Amino acid sequence: MRLKIYGVRGSYPPTNSQHSKIGINTTCLRLDIGKHLIVFDAGTGIINLGHDLVAQWKNKENQQDIFKIHLFFTHAHIDHIMGFPYFNLIYFPQAEFHIISPPFLNHSIQDVLESLMSPVIFPVTFAELPARFHFHGMGENRQVFFYENEFRIFHVSEEHIPSGWLGKISCLRNYTHPKGGTYIYKIQSPEGKSLVFATDIEGFVNGDKRLARFAHKAQVLIHDAQYSWPEYEMFQGFGHSTYEMACEVARQAEVEKLVLFHHDPKHSDAELLELEEKSRELFPESYLATESMEFEF
Repeated sequence: MRLKIYGVRGSYPPTNSQHSKIGINTTCLRLDIGKHLIVFDAGTGIINLGHDLVAQWKNKENQQDIFKIHLFFTHAHIDHIMGFPYFNLIYFPQAEFHIISPPFLNHSIQDVLESLMSPVIFPVTFAELPARFHFHGMGENRQVFFYENEFRIFHVSEEHIPSGWLGKISCLRNYTHPKGGTYIYKIQSPEGKSLVFATDIEGFVNGDKRLARFAHKAQVLIHDAQYSWPEYEMFQGFGHSTYEMACEVARQAEVEKLVLFHHDPKHSDAELLELEEKSRELFPESYLATESMEFEF
């Protein structure tokens, strides 16, 4: 399995003219499991992902089935969906999307995307898209298993899961991000390796115990770290963490690597690198998320 980060910013893409080596796009991650292509969130990073996929298709690099996309959402705030109308594969008639998502505040993700692409907001409506779309529910009581030629969703209580799976995705709901919370995803290999993606969450005093259990012994924990401590004092309750909160979860979960994510759009590269340096005093294997960062596990 391979994961690549395409968007690292939170709230909105930076609006100043400073060039950033760390990245300017909002949340989007690509995961390859065998020939399956999985995407988490559709922030502006999904636009560059689309360009890469088309280039891969033109160059006949077809190890992955790039026209069959499995799209998971952590939540439906604008910075996590704003790139969807500009994702070029939704305009390919041969493309097939499996959108796997829980509802948000009693709105299905289909409702959200149809509203985003309503005529008053965008010139092309969701119903006019030539790609094919299938919607699947997701929640803490479901797990998604990827096999060589298919994926299947099972209830967590099911005892007889067919063997031979290549990757498994489960989730944990977090309630600290207004309004309605967000979903944390764990990707697991058959060998027991795992990566946890925990964005748009706010930490607790002495750490988030549920998340630490969920991420226990993960190879990689990608964790929200939007605020410095002085900023957090102003924005407590906005649903984002500091690097100290992320480091505490990483320490309690005994993960191998911590990746600081959802960077504030106002933070320069110098400020972010300073946060990374400070985080390493608390958890030595701490790294800033950057666009094009990749992990294999």
